[in-house]
Amino acid sequence: MKLWGVCLSVAVAGCAARAPVAVPTPAPSPPLAPVVVPVVVADPPAAPGADPLEGSLAPGYPRPAAQTLRFDVDALPIATWGDAWHEAGFTLHKLRDGWSLWVRTTVFAEVIVTAGGSSSDKGTQPVGFSAFTGGSFGEGSVPSCGPGNRGKRLAVWDGFAPAGWTDDGIDVEMEEGDFDLATCSGKAVRSLRGRASALVPGYVYAVRAREEDDDDHVKESLVVFLPRGALVSTASDPRTALAASNTGTFTRLTFPLAPGTAGSASLRLSPASLALWARLRQTQGPSPFTDATALSENLLLGVDVAWQGDARLGSLSLAVPRTKDRAAFAGLLAAARKRAL
Repeated sequence: MKLWGVCLSVAVAGCAARAPVAVPTPAPSPPLAPVVVPVVVADPPAAPGADPLEGSLAPGYPRPAAQTLRFDVDALPIATWGDAWHEAGFTLHKLRDGWSLWVRTTVFAEVIVTAGGSSSDKGTQPVGFSAFTGGSFGEGSVPSCGPGNRGKRLAVWDGFAPAGWTDDGIDVEMEEGDFDLATCSGKAVRSLRGRASALVPGYVYAVRAREEDDDDHVKESLVVFLPRGALVSTASDPRTALAASNTGTFTRLTFPLAPGTAGSASLRLSPASLALWARLRQTQGPSPFTDATALSENLLLGVDVAWQGDARLGSLSLAVPRTKDRAAFAGLLAAARKRAL
């Protein structure tokens, strides 16, 4: 301020004969607020050879809000593992152009033979071969069996009976045992039989599978049967692959029930898979299957199960893409809506 006063005084005076003009000192300005300078963090360098993103990202297929229903896990029926059922078993033969599977009981069944081990170490063996009755669905390599072969492989087979299939329930059969490589046959070591109740009448069924050990410790899992999924994703323990999920003539999902745990699964149901489901119930026999539907046009179904505190909670959600005719899914949606009321 002094410099400004001196310059102004000289300019106004013009000569030494006139008295200097006094310039009042301005009042002090209020203190300025601190200036915040944003810190800009540079993006990490691109990976060598990576091209930058250009244009708009694809928005995908819009879906309406999911239709959700909740179910009480504790209200579902219980089936307990016990001694082997004498009629349970299957035979599996490798053919020149495929394989032959025959299950002794009349069920739509999913049969799994592990890549090694026997029923004594069921939790550690990967799946070697799986196949379904009711349709030509199979994956993996058929184990070499017959004369000259020795040893056993762990085998599990689960399914439900077409007889007695109603909107409200189905009779389920689950077996664990050994596949004998000398005779190409599976024999049960333990069995479970019971009736699953409908989560969505006519479409989705569930039962609580219970097992007790010699120390009276009880373990439970929720087993769900529903139409074939075109694509199935589960949040599960990779060490228990046999209990996670599988899809073929139908889809089977298994959720372990333990305090403080949760499980989830999502799958896409196509019009063709719902048509197969209807034919299985109507004809009670094998049915051909083809599906040319794009995955993005299928109904999205999700199942979530959680044990929180003292409550065991379950929910099932459905969403249909707007780009697809809803007529193929009308029956399923109506049944879920009715159950949700």
